[in-house]
Amino acid sequence: MCELFFLRLDDASPQIKIKLLSWRRMRKAANEGFSKSLAKKFHEKQMSEAVILACDCLVKPAQVDKHLRRAAASMVLSVVYGCPIIMSEQDQTIKAANDFASRLTSAAYPGAYLVEFLPWMRHIPSR
Repeated sequence: MCELFFLRLDDASPQIKIKLLSWRRMRKAANEGFSKSLAKKFHEKQMSEAVILACDCLVKPAQVDKHLRRAAASMVLSVVYGCPIIMSEQDQTIKAANDFASRLTSAAYPGAYLVEFLPWMRHIPSR
């Protein structure tokens, strides 16, 4: 059963207040930067990314996965951070982003760490 909890800010602990206020600020910034009316300015970047993606897929159709990863990363970096369009899958920013995503995915697999099999290891102090 799903229960909804409505938390008023004046009833919350100080830690929760900080998180809620931070979340509200980030949500406001995201709404200001990516509202429906402002999304129209990204059409030119999306169109150029689509053209580059289509050309790459025609030249090397066996590497569609790499082309899609490049296009997605390039689009996010250009829209969010204003970076120029990334033309190659060998770019260092693409490699770093894909490496991070790979490590994060492998860490999220069940059984990736011994502590999941040996629960007593949770009590071993970290350095």
